[in-house]
Amino acid sequence: MLHLRSFTRTLHRQQIDGVTFHFDPSHRHELDTLLRRFLAKPEQYPTLDIPEDTRGVFLLEGERQWVLKRNRLTHWKKQLQNFLGLKRSFGLHDLTNEFINLSVVSGKSALSPQVSAFGYKGRFPFLREEYLLVGFWADHCSVDDRLLAHPEQAETLLSAIFRLFGQMLDDDFVHMDPHPKNILVAADGRLRLIDFECCAHSVLDRDFSLGFLLGYFYRFWFRRFISQQDYDRLCEAYLSAEQPHLDRTIFQPVYQRFRDQTVSRSTRYRILTCARAQAAFQREISGLPEQARKPS
Repeated sequence: MLHLRSFTRTLHRQQIDGVTFHFDPSHRHELDTLLRRFLAKPEQYPTLDIPEDTRGVFLLEGERQWVLKRNRLTHWKKQLQNFLGLKRSFGLHDLTNEFINLSVVSGKSALSPQVSAFGYKGRFPFLREEYLLVGFWADHCSVDDRLLAHPEQAETLLSAIFRLFGQMLDDDFVHMDPHPKNILVAADGRLRLIDFECCAHSVLDRDFSLGFLLGYFYRFWFRRFISQQDYDRLCEAYLSAEQPHLDRTIFQPVYQRFRDQTVSRSTRYRILTCARAQAAFQREISGLPEQARKPS
């Protein structure tokens, strides 16, 4: 796990029941107690998501509340890759990747949770279990839950979500799964993001990234709550009011591709983290010849 050294060097290292944890030093004593109790009897803790054989999300309570994610890696190739840092994953329930992403993003944005602990269990060169602990945001619900209960709030929430996406790009990162289950709304209306398994640490092109965010958000989830005509209308109102310098020749083809077609997770990861791949994708969707828009 040497590839994580730059992210764990300021954390407190501790072994608990065969698991190596790295704690936020300011909470080390409380977390030590809570995690020992959890590892002894995990079945006694409430879950925050539907449990699966290889993964779970749990609520831990001490002086404050915490979210603990646990992931068991079952395939030898994934165990090897995550232990040695051989390959960036595409974010499929990968807590090592989420730890890296949050370590980077939380240092420059208040939209993400703060990492409180990261843990792993394995034996060279295979990683068998991953743990990630972050603070729990009380009095929040997902946008999905809010809209299922109050579908009449779709347009109002959508305007706030567009502003959230704009702030995300201002903070110089791109969450690659920005759907309503991964966006939390507080009692005061403030929005935050969770589940950072798949994330670009910087914005290669703001107009391209905004096209992805607005298009993907409709395609993946929000079309259940609003018609495409109304969604396009609200997008246009947001862009006219808050993105006056938008390059439509870049934004529009990207927006339409992600709004109208499913794009794989691996493609999303590639085009939002690699300038050359992004330029090739632009040429493809814009119908430009191969020599056009090559990155410098």
